[in-house]
Amino acid sequence: MPQENFALILLGGPLQDDASVFEFASKANLILCADSGADHARKLGLPVDAIIGDLDSVAPETLQHFDNQKNPKCEIIQISDQEHNDFEKALIYLSGKWNGSVRIIGMTGGRIDHTLSNFSVMLRYTDTFSSIESFDGEFSHSFLTTEKNHRSFECPFGTTISLMPFGEALGITTKNFQYPLSNETLRLGYREGLSNISTASPVTISIESGALLVSVRNA
Repeated sequence: MPQENFALILLGGPLQDDASVFEFASKANLILCADSGADHARKLGLPVDAIIGDLDSVAPETLQHFDNQKNPKCEIIQISDQEHNDFEKALIYLSGKWNGSVRIIGMTGGRIDHTLSNFSVMLRYTDTFSSIESFDGEFSHSFLTTEKNHRSFECPFGTTISLMPFGEALGITTKNFQYPLSNETLRLGYREGLSNISTASPVTISIESGALLVSVRNA
């Protein structure tokens, strides 16, 4: 669980266990919902700062519930633009108010095309915020990019870590992995780095350029 200040975005996909969601929400500086993510928030009794999207999938009683919310007052922002999905609309809104860390839940699972699209959006905004990370019931996910090209973190021995290129990632070097990489290339459709294992802590991952999705199994 991250300890720094962060904004939390709830999407409409399957959530992890309720206790983890409550812990995220209790530590968040802002809580935003992308469309039907607000249904999750209402079910769990979470306060929400804003609901953003085309509002075609959120329940009407959920909108009424948050329209009546007093402290904090919840903004309900309908954006009919079809060039961006609801997740991206929430990130665009958030970028005007916040440039720190962002944590996302409800982003993966369900339809695979939705999940892949959400990862693409997440990559597009990785350099906009100080960090952006998605959490599901099993893994946390974040991107390395040409600009944000290094990550080092503590994890237990034997942690599963997958490295998945989005397009390609060049000059990948890792430390404290069972199968280390040294200035190597991963390319979608040719070579991926699925289910590597940590051998010591911290593990480090760096790239020279491109985009690399780092997925870490939760302890």
